[in-house]
Amino acid sequence: MRRWQQGFLGFFLKGLVICVSFAAVFGVTFYLNQVYLREMADTSIVVTAKVDLLPGEVLTHEMLQLAEKPAFGLGADCAESIDRLMDIGPWYIGSIGFAAGDVLRPSRLSLAADHGGDWLWDFNRRSDVRLIAVETSLVRSSGDWLWPGMLVDAMVYIPGRESYDDPQPPQIIGPEEDPLLSGLRVIDKKNANGIRLGEAEREAGFSRDMLPAVVTLMIDKEDLERIKALIRYNEEGRIYFSPTAG
Repeated sequence: MRRWQQGFLGFFLKGLVICVSFAAVFGVTFYLNQVYLREMADTSIVVTAKVDLLPGEVLTHEMLQLAEKPAFGLGADCAESIDRLMDIGPWYIGSIGFAAGDVLRPSRLSLAADHGGDWLWDFNRRSDVRLIAVETSLVRSSGDWLWPGMLVDAMVYIPGRESYDDPQPPQIIGPEEDPLLSGLRVIDKKNANGIRLGEAEREAGFSRDMLPAVVTLMIDKEDLERIKALIRYNEEGRIYFSPTAG
């Protein structure tokens, strides 16, 4: 009887251990599943793209909306407030872009400083200004001493004209002769290859390719006479820009 009892007790203990182990595994699995389901069920209100956002676009409030998204997998690369996000900007859409409804990932945005500075951002948000691109070349326009936001005066050289009936000597016209040439706001510059020039290029060292060939100016929308004068001077002669202290 004692041997039988010992066998039965051993069998019972083994069964008990198996049952306890099974119960423990079931309990842990059930707990983990509940945690996973709770995480999947938890949601957060985050900033998302209201429309498709293409690379290089200026980010505006109208392009964004708040939406409820599953908290699982959101991570830290998201924003919960449109206003707080825009206060950090101005922002441009990065090289990947976003589809409508996507969670906006700040790591995939770039600041306005990387796209010509705040003046380009300012132009995109205003309706009272327009742009005019003026051709210059290489060492004209003070070399590379032209930066977004800088005020410049234009100096125009008009070559002389040899004519039997009406010869004309060369002319140099500045702000004193034509006030339309004063107080011009630079917001962008490009080299002869159409590549935008910025601080990174300047720090890379001197190169003729780093000198501006086209300077973009921001002009009041109603100041059409100034725009016409710049076009005329660009066609008739050569324009030089001289930065001012303003």
